[in-house]
Amino acid sequence: MNYRTILLSAAIILSAGMGADAQSLFDFDLPGLFGRQENRSEENPLKLEYNIDFQYFLDYRDFNVSENIFAMSNIYHIARFSPSIIFRYDQDSKFTHRAILGVDLTKNLGEVPTEEENYSASEHSQGLRNYNLFKDIFFYYQLRAKAGNGMIDFYAGIHPRSALGGDYARAVLADDLIYYDPNIEGLTIKYTAPKFSAEITGDYLGRRGLDRLGAVMALSAGAWQPYRWLSAGWSGAFTHVMGNYFASCNVDNAVFNPYVKLDAASFLHMQEFSVKAGPIATFQFDHYIEGETPHFPMGFEGVLNIRHWNIGIEDTYYFGEDLMTYMNGDYASVSRNATYASTLYSGQTFYFTRRSVPTWYNRAEIYYAPSLNDILKIRFSGVGHFVTPAGEIGPFIGWQAKASVMFNLDAFRTRPESVREQTRRGSGRRDGRSGGDRRQGRERRSGGPIISL
Repeated sequence: MNYRTILLSAAIILSAGMGADAQSLFDFDLPGLFGRQENRSEENPLKLEYNIDFQYFLDYRDFNVSENIFAMSNIYHIARFSPSIIFRYDQDSKFTHRAILGVDLTKNLGEVPTEEENYSASEHSQGLRNYNLFKDIFFYYQLRAKAGNGMIDFYAGIHPRSALGGDYARAVLADDLIYYDPNIEGLTIKYTAPKFSAEITGDYLGRRGLDRLGAVMALSAGAWQPYRWLSAGWSGAFTHVMGNYFASCNVDNAVFNPYVKLDAASFLHMQEFSVKAGPIATFQFDHYIEGETPHFPMGFEGVLNIRHWNIGIEDTYYFGEDLMTYMNGDYASVSRNATYASTLYSGQTFYFTRRSVPTWYNRAEIYYAPSLNDILKIRFSGVGHFVTPAGEIGPFIGWQAKASVMFNLDAFRTRPESVREQTRRGSGRRDGRSGGDRRQGRERRSGGPIISL
């Protein structure tokens, strides 16, 4: 970590410590800068605030029983501390502008350099020591605008993945992406109202070069809830990857999951009792492969979620075709898919069924997620994975033990007024799951694997 990074981190942390009231450090007298006087009794429209974001993840994975075919056994143990400063300008009662600058300090816990460089220079790197935890700088602009009875949020720059609020299927976004890729590099626009919400994101995954892949992704999710017990929505993604000198490709992948959701929690006096179901359709085509034709693998997925006294059961059942065509080894000698597949596919690897006929996959999770407040989320869970048996593999293929702690001072202040009012009245139910995730092999990020649980 160079001296500039140390000074920037220290400045943000010290600034955060200076202000304890409403997260506001001090007010700027903007008119005074130009020689104009202002009534001091009026609230100053320009403020300097701060935020502190802390995330802790533990994910123990054991897939040895299935010979690690569908997923690798591993332990992800990560802590991230992200202080930031916020320049906020309240234009009027409808428009608020914010410019945010911060740093990500990330540690893969237990990771220390080896004493000798016997096999791997990366494992001997002194950058693994605790004093070199700087991973990224993030900076972005946010506009919040009232629109009728709803709210529009616009983000531009390197902004946190937690800004996403849609219900993304795990075939669209794996829920462990936030470990190693916590930020979006691009644009996000969201609309949130009492009965309707929608968002779209453009994420620049990588810039093409001699060794780098060029990749972009568009994400979208939304839901319409005409009744408390009924909603209809969607989640989807489109990814385009351009190969490099070592991996020739020009490939598209689109995933779309429309769904209907029934929630009987209000009738049963429970936190949640819902069934969500809908098809998952994909379009996949590598323009580089001569004579190649588009692929349209698809399937159907249902999700049952029961939660009461903060204890829940979430069961996901998928039946359908292999949704990750270009991870198949048949394409390895043609376009070297192993190099770009982890960037092309953002869903969990269990949807790579490795079967030529439709099969089923089941994910069963038991979790405990206490409802504490808006700035702190805690979750502990155990997950079992099952697939259609084939030979000596299945139906049980492995399990996970997971824990997460997510603390964000800014979370309550930046929520839409309608949502905050629901929370005050006690009618808003918190969903223990948040924005989704991506594959370990994404070329944009470095330092190994770093949502929600």
